[in-house]
Amino acid sequence: MKKIPVNIISGFLGSGKTTAILQLLEQKTDEEQWAVVINEFGKVSIDGQTIRSYSSSETIYEISGGCICCSARGYLYENLTKIVQTGNYSRIIIEPSGLGGIDTVSEMVGLIPELSLFQIICMVDITALENHRIKFSPVYRAQIIKSDIIIFSKCDLVSDGKERERLIEIFKTTFPDKQNFQTIGIILSSLEGVNFRDKQEINKYLMLSGGNPDLISDNYLEKNFKFNHETIFDTDKLCQFFTENPFIVRGKGHVRTKDGWQLANFTLSGYTFEPCHEKKQSEFVIIADKSEVEIIKNLKIGIESAILSVNT
Repeated sequence: MKKIPVNIISGFLGSGKTTAILQLLEQKTDEEQWAVVINEFGKVSIDGQTIRSYSSSETIYEISGGCICCSARGYLYENLTKIVQTGNYSRIIIEPSGLGGIDTVSEMVGLIPELSLFQIICMVDITALENHRIKFSPVYRAQIIKSDIIIFSKCDLVSDGKERERLIEIFKTTFPDKQNFQTIGIILSSLEGVNFRDKQEINKYLMLSGGNPDLISDNYLEKNFKFNHETIFDTDKLCQFFTENPFIVRGKGHVRTKDGWQLANFTLSGYTFEPCHEKKQSEFVIIADKSEVEIIKNLKIGIESAILSVNT
């Protein structure tokens, strides 16, 4: 029986997983039919909408409102089973939540005889290698340790070659066991090669970290905000709101601005706005440190402060 190859593309919040998947979809041949399983920590699937906007030929399976490594694992198994039953797919790409672990996802793949786990890829934001809030996160470290290939993203933002080499040396020092990495972006050949889970290495890590890193997502919460089609946002005020609230670890959404509809991406290493297709409404997903519960209550006020006008 020929098995369907499965690749997991992991990475911390805002590391470029969705962009990597779009690059891969552009590289594959038209004869290949892929299924893409996207897991959003929040209830609104911004990433799923983005991939659909750029690649309508692929079948997207969205799992929102929890991590597939813990609270939403049943939905993952259900979707993988459905994909196998169709018999139409030559590859499956799984994008776990940026707060998700790899263990449960890979084990779930192993439960289905028709699937074979291939290379596990971890996207690492090269501009965030010195960000203490990221590099000391148990989730971030676990994602790297348990991956087969490291792909450095956002290398175009580090134009100086010597600075790029310095950052990569920092990574090598932090993760000396990681030898397989690349800086030129993700390519199809990165997907090949069967993954063999090293249980001894995983168990050793779990003992050192004091528990199951798959459950670290419990330290965060997500908030969803929706605004009607006529609401127009000021991008400068949005940037100010996110930079002034460091307890926010991720923000993304489709927003209407004076320059048209934009895909807004806020990470701990910066923010971007990219033109996108018109939407029925503006939507934000914000992931924040749960310990700042009192401040989080004012998130809606902060978002609303960036409204430029409401057309009538």
